Amino acid sequence: MKRIPYLIPLLLIFALCCAKPPKRGAEIPPELNNVFNASFNQTWSATLAGLEWIKWSPAFTDKNEGTIRLKEAYVYRRSGNLFRAYHWPSIEEAKKSGIDDYLEKIAYYDNTIFNSNEAIISQESMEIRVISLSKSQTKVVINYKIKPYLKSGKFGDQVMSRGYIESLILQRIREKLKGKPIGGNGKTVKGIRVVYGQF
Repeated sequence: MKRIPYLIPLLLIFALCCAKPPKRGAEIPPELNNVFNASFNQTWSATLAGLEWIKWSPAFTDKNEGTIRLKEAYVYRRSGNLFRAYHWPSIEEAKKSGIDDYLEKIAYYDNTIFNSNEAIISQESMEIRVISLSKSQTKVVINYKIKPYLKSGKFGDQVMSRGYIESLILQRIREKLKGKPIGGNGKTVKGIRVVYGQF
């Protein structure tokens, strides 16, 4: 009986060693696969078209560096609709806004840090890198930052993206290039209806 406590760590080590390693790439959903069978120029143009489609304007582009930086945007609700604007909404609009359902769709959040029901505005930024891997392969890296503003009049902690907005952009690039990213299955991601300044 005295030997049993010593056997438990050995059994755990044995179990960990014999466990199968996870398949490579299994953690990346197909709609977030971001390497395309296309030239840099084709992918650059398709990326700009994807941004135009989601109605989010670039603030800075540098094709030589492959960098696209979008304007800092504010997402809030006005008359029941979600809007993306490039200016802080008025006090009256902010008081009537609530974006918990939007945050639940686009971001991971921890209600022990802040309650998503308290979020009334989301301050967002995005930077995209278009990277040439070869003459016929290009990678698109999207860095999307989301910071909720709360009813208390303070910002909550930055929340991590779920990849929803990124998947819409990547799907649009895929459609523009009329092909699939490497390893992708061409699955269509249902997007948000986009109108001027609204999604």
